[in-house]
Amino acid sequence: MAPRTLNFGEEMLNMQHMKHNAGIINFVRVFASLVAGILAGVLGVEGWGGFLYYLVIQAVVSGLLHIKAKGNAKQYFKQRRELYIDQVFTSTTLLTFILFWTISHNFIHLF
Repeated sequence: MAPRTLNFGEEMLNMQHMKHNAGIINFVRVFASLVAGILAGVLGVEGWGGFLYYLVIQAVVSGLLHIKAKGNAKQYFKQRRELYIDQVFTSTTLLTFILFWTISHNFIHLF
């Protein structure tokens, strides 16, 4: 069976590849949130500074993904926002950051 494709004007987008790309973006963002949470806890970041730290890390991840895509997000996704801002404020990435931030902060600075 041939892979399902969408036709946008002259562009053909393979749905399986787009789903795979979205899964990779999700994995990268969750892993970056985990590492950022641990680093924020170890460094002793507290309060709103931690959320600012999270935003800076996600901006760096977006920049690295831009470099990896060679500046051509439309080649891999329907819209550019899927590469740059999707999955930044989802519960999975944000709560992963908060969980590892609090656990690592408590292990290092409280116990």
